[in-house]
Amino acid sequence: MKKVELAAKKRDAIGTKKLKSLRKEGFIPAIVYGRKIKPIAVAIENKAFLTKILGSETGKNTIASLKVGGEDLQVLTQDIQFDALDGTIIHIDFANVVMDEVIKTKVSIELTGIPFGVKESGGILVHGLREIEIECLPGDIPEKFHVDVSALQINDSLHVSDLPSGKYKLLSSPTEMIASCVPPTKEEVVAPTVAPVVGEATAADAVAVADEKVKEKAAPGAGPAKAAPAGKQEKPAK
Repeated sequence: MKKVELAAKKRDAIGTKKLKSLRKEGFIPAIVYGRKIKPIAVAIENKAFLTKILGSETGKNTIASLKVGGEDLQVLTQDIQFDALDGTIIHIDFANVVMDEVIKTKVSIELTGIPFGVKESGGILVHGLREIEIECLPGDIPEKFHVDVSALQINDSLHVSDLPSGKYKLLSSPTEMIASCVPPTKEEVVAPTVAPVVGEATAADAVAVADEKVKEKAAPGAGPAKAAPAGKQEKPAK
């Protein structure tokens, strides 16, 4: 695990206006806390944090040597608060770590390779668990878990139990799925609409035709005559 140095200055700025002014100057308000120290309010350079911490391979799991006055504190980024409108960082929580004491943290999982089932059978790769919780000494935190999925065939999967062992203890459930190769989805076949056969009359059509014929035979000025019941013929007029 690589360490980086991060300069910080103590701050006594409180209140919304003072904190906004601090951010305009290129600093991020932060706090450092730990089991063996009292909380310390600090400010760090925004650009340095983005480059050295978030821009590194280990991200939030990067151990930073925080220079505060005459003190040198080993810290991990515990929490980052972002502005809901523009996404800028507005506050950071740092946790002071003791290098010989075990801590809990989460490490991201990165899939590598293309599954055999995807290349040969048109399967789909499903990425399950994206980070895993571990317990270890601060200096033994892995940068990432690189998981090779090249050998996966259709219906094969990898779980937490398939991860390699190391100087850490896996805290996530062994049965949690990390990656799976599932069969390709089938396109739904829509049944064609059957058009009525030309010349084929329905019962409703027959009734409509009979009504029309009755109207044609009705005397001028008389109301519409009723259609004769089916099966009976009209008697000729005397």
